[in-house]
Amino acid sequence: MEEFDLQSLLSSNDKMLIHLLQSYAETNEIAVFVLGNDDHLQEGIFGILSESSALAKMNKKADLSKLSVNKYKYNLEYADAPLRIAAINQRVGKICVALDVDGGPSSEHLVIMQKLQKQVAYLKLLIENVSKIIIQIRGIDNFIIKYALDVNDAIDELEDSEGKALQQIKVMSTANSSIISAIEYIDGNLDKRLTLDQVSSKVYLSDYYFSKLFKRETGLSFSVYLNARKIQKAMILLRESDKSVKEISDELGFTRLSYFSQTFKKYTGIAPTKYRTEDNHNKII
Repeated sequence: MEEFDLQSLLSSNDKMLIHLLQSYAETNEIAVFVLGNDDHLQEGIFGILSESSALAKMNKKADLSKLSVNKYKYNLEYADAPLRIAAINQRVGKICVALDVDGGPSSEHLVIMQKLQKQVAYLKLLIENVSKIIIQIRGIDNFIIKYALDVNDAIDELEDSEGKALQQIKVMSTANSSIISAIEYIDGNLDKRLTLDQVSSKVYLSDYYFSKLFKRETGLSFSVYLNARKIQKAMILLRESDKSVKEISDELGFTRLSYFSQTFKKYTGIAPTKYRTEDNHNKII
């Protein structure tokens, strides 16, 4: 199992990237910082910040996943852009810029936000291009962390309760942009036989890291969430369409009718044919 080490990249070559970000932040009088895929700080926040600034009080343990949503709570204007490493075609984090502001939304804030968006687009290109040169010189293996397979991760997969998954996805929420994108992709492709590798590649994450992040953010493993969404859609089709159980099974990408029926019963406690004929709808969804 492998994961890209973003902190090592930022600190490599005598902290070249860090010095570039510090210089840009101070020259443009903004705050600049880098977040990992887990939305935690990878290094400090660069730039000159007032002591009262909310950003000045944050550290590497702070979860900044909702910063864009809560920017006015923190009296900030904010913009970010994903960072990708071309050598492995993966998203490794994001570059963020922010500026202290007064009050809520205004036309002045809109101008500031537009300027920040241009600045973060420039920094994205800067970091990705400099990173490409550093990796070419030092080799990609210097920035890859390799893990042995964790038995606890496998146990976590087994602890998911399929019977509770349908209720859990109704109240599930996440602010992580990678997981939001993954969920949107899954929900838009329930007719396909999706795999962990396919979905993780769509959001430019390694399958190992994506699996851990998905479980952390949603409370469900990838496979349990995928099946829960398929069964949820199957319940709607059984209730509202005249399609046969076999047609619904095929439409949702199940390879065999027997496997669809088995999965449906595992998640709902009842066979699909019985669900259609009996008044169990309100008891389950």
